[in-house]
Amino acid sequence: MAIINLIDGEKGGVGKSWVARAMLQYLKDHAIPLTGIEADRSNPTVLNIYKDSKAAFFSENEKMADVPDSIFDYALKKTVVVNLPAQAHRAVSQWIHTKGLLDLGKEHGVSFIKWFVSDGESDSIELFIESLEHYQGYITHVFIKNWGRCDEWGYFQEHEAIQKAIAEYGVAVIDFPKLGDGRRIEINAKRLTFEEASNYSEFGIIGRNQIKTFLRDAYKAFESTNLLPQNVQKKEAKS
Repeated sequence: MAIINLIDGEKGGVGKSWVARAMLQYLKDHAIPLTGIEADRSNPTVLNIYKDSKAAFFSENEKMADVPDSIFDYALKKTVVVNLPAQAHRAVSQWIHTKGLLDLGKEHGVSFIKWFVSDGESDSIELFIESLEHYQGYITHVFIKNWGRCDEWGYFQEHEAIQKAIAEYGVAVIDFPKLGDGRRIEINAKRLTFEEASNYSEFGIIGRNQIKTFLRDAYKAFESTNLLPQNVQKKEAKS
């Protein structure tokens, strides 16, 4: 079954595009046919870095309702990763519901997965609960604890409502690793893909090894969900 992976978080600054780029690199490294979609108009990071990605923007404006339809068309042939902007829930859910995409997906073998990136703050947790309750289990959700944005998850662990919702809907919870802020900023400034960054001579042996370790940990987190395509030939990491 083809997959439309929605990299969400609803609020800004939680690391959605960073996670989206790591997932794109995972799929590329495993030789899985894919299409990357940039849906963030104001900060099109994925589009700027992965030149073979496409743009498709969501809007509640009825005149622009058909713009994201290309996402579903791409998913008929390849795995799709969509980097969503902040505050996209209403426009995305409107698109899914008004176009009948859940039923259409069953007919054509296309499913949706929402990878919800969180910074552990109370508003992020509440937004995740709202998304779960909105879709009522019809769309698989994954909760991503982004350690690059938060290193204390006690509030999340003790939050009764989200733990209840996670249990009710069978949500996978994964730990997304942190790469040092300095290295992350350099990679972003140079607009490097993770493959380019892991082989970038100016980062030195230790710097390149840090990036490769980060990727290995990120890949393990993705794989722990058993939701992404697997069993495809993996590229050998370059030294």
